[in-house]
Amino acid sequence: MKYGQHILAFCLWIGSATAYAQCGFLAGKVTDISGSEALKASLSAKTDQGKVRLGKTDSSGIFNVEMPCNVSVLTIEAPQYQSLHIPLNSDGKTEGTYFVAFALMPLGKQTSDEPYAQSEQKHFELKDSVRTPTSIIRRIEVRDALSNQSLAADICLYFTQKEKKDCFSLLVTRPTAEIVFTEKDIVAVEVKSAGYQAYNGNLILDKTDQEPRTYIIKLSKQHTFLSVNILNAQQGTRAQLVEDSRLIVPLNRINDGHYFAEVAPGKSYSFGVSGTDQADFSTAVASLKEGLTLKSLRIPDRKAVLPVKENPKTELGNVSGKTLYFPRSDYKLPPQSRDYLDSLALFVQNNKDKGLEITGHTDNVGNPNLNLTLSEYRVRVITRYLINKGVSEKLITAAGMGSKHPVRPNDTEENRRLNRRVEVQIIDLSEKK
Repeated sequence: MKYGQHILAFCLWIGSATAYAQCGFLAGKVTDISGSEALKASLSAKTDQGKVRLGKTDSSGIFNVEMPCNVSVLTIEAPQYQSLHIPLNSDGKTEGTYFVAFALMPLGKQTSDEPYAQSEQKHFELKDSVRTPTSIIRRIEVRDALSNQSLAADICLYFTQKEKKDCFSLLVTRPTAEIVFTEKDIVAVEVKSAGYQAYNGNLILDKTDQEPRTYIIKLSKQHTFLSVNILNAQQGTRAQLVEDSRLIVPLNRINDGHYFAEVAPGKSYSFGVSGTDQADFSTAVASLKEGLTLKSLRIPDRKAVLPVKENPKTELGNVSGKTLYFPRSDYKLPPQSRDYLDSLALFVQNNKDKGLEITGHTDNVGNPNLNLTLSEYRVRVITRYLINKGVSEKLITAAGMGSKHPVRPNDTEENRRLNRRVEVQIIDLSEKK
C-alpha cells in the first residue's frame, strides 16, 4: 500500500528528551475531511498531569510523536480547521509504534447571517441595538460533512438580547426546522448528534430582510479507530480483522507489523494473524469505545518445527532476515556480519524472485540530522558490500531512518545499543509486484 509505505518512509521524529513517562509512539497523517489535502497540525494530549504538547506534522501532514502514559484525550489542531478531540483507549500495555490517520473539518469564518465556529469569534457589536420588531425567517438543517446526508440532531439557541435558551430536535423524517427571529441578535448555536462531534457556533443576525433562507450545519463523525502493533511480526505476516457478525473489516496495512482500521463503537472484533514463518494466531478485541484504541500483541512461537523442504534454492545459504548492530557513532562494517552477508548474497543470486529491504537506525544521542546521515552511511556500507558480492542494485531497497523508530526506549546503554542497528529483510518480489 503506497500510503503505508509513505508514512513508514517519511515519519518525522519530533522532540528528544521529555519530562513525562513514555508509553510508545503514535505516527500517521493529518488531512482535511476529503483526505486530499495534507495539513500542518499540532498534537497534544490530556494526561493526569494536565495538557502535554506532543509535536507537529511536517509539510506532508506526517507526524511521529512520543506518547505519554495515562492519556485520556488526544487533540489535533490546525489553523482554519475544527479541532479534533478524540478519546484514547488502550487494550493492554502500550509499547512500540501505532499508526492512524486523522481528518479535520474546515471552520466557517465570522460573517453576517451565517453560522460560524465559536473559535473564530472576533469582537462584534450590533450597529442598531434598539429592539425593533421584525420577522427574520430562517431554516436550519444538519448534515453529514462527508456524505451530505441529513442527520437527526438536537439544537439549542442561546439568545443574547432575550437572555433566553431555546432547544428543539430534528428528525431524519423532518430534517428542517423553521425559526422566526423577532429582533436583531447575536445567537450562540449548539448542535449535537449521536456518533458525531458536537458543533458550537455563533450566528450574527443584523439584517431585517424577510426572505427565508436555510442554514446548513455540517458535522463530522466521532471516529472510532483500532491501531494494532504486532511486536514480533516477521516478513510475510498477514492480518485480518473480523467483526463479531463475521463481517471482514478493511485494514490499512503499514507493514508486516502495523495495521489500523476504522470500526464501529460498541462492537467486538477478532484480530487474526497468519504467516509462513509464524503460527496462525487470533485474539479477541473487546467491545470498543469511541475514539482511538491501541493494542499491542505478540504472536506465540510456533510449537512444531516445520520440515525442511528439499529445495536446493531454499537450502542454499540457509539465511533469513537479520539485524546487524553497530558501535556508537560508527558505520564501519561489523566483521562478524561478513559470513552472514556472504550467504545472503549467494542466496539472492540463486533465488531470482527474492529481493532485499535494508533499513538503518540509530539511538537518539546527538543531533537528529547527523543521526539520519549516520544511519544512511550504515545502510550504504551494507548495500555496497552486497553489490560487490554480486547482488544486483535493482534488487535492493535501502533507507536510513535515523532515530525515528527505536525498538527499545533510549533510557539505558544496553537499549541504545539495540537501537544502533541495520535491519535486513528478504522480500518476495512476486508479491511486491
